Amino acid sequence: MTVTVDESMTARFDDEDVHPVYGTAALVQHLEQVSRRMLKPHLEPGEEGVGRRIEVLHEAPVAVGETVELTATVASVTARALVTRVSARCKGRVVARGLFEQAVVDVAAWRRRAATPPPPAGG
Repeated sequence: MTVTVDESMTARFDDEDVHPVYGTAALVQHLEQVSRRMLKPHLEPGEEGVGRRIEVLHEAPVAVGETVELTATVASVTARALVTRVSARCKGRVVARGLFEQAVVDVAAWRRRAATPPPPAGG
């Protein structure tokens, strides 16, 4: 997957421009997206993938206007999970790398669980 970094992808917090470069939040979203593309064709009706774990080392800045190539390769797979090795490159250099794990869930059960409030703390 290829993206061109634009202003909407830069580091912003509380409506403040922090760095005019590819922000980590946008990077993580794109790494999740490229990983999901690997899982989606293998889902059965009524199944969905949900992000369970991500580990990313954001190693170098990428300026607005630059193109980033994002890739995911299978690190491990089970009946209920897919772990991918993810990376982002700009002009041939690695700018980020890590792992992303998706759990395969029953959509109806997961939605019921998501709609149930957690128990009170300590109880």
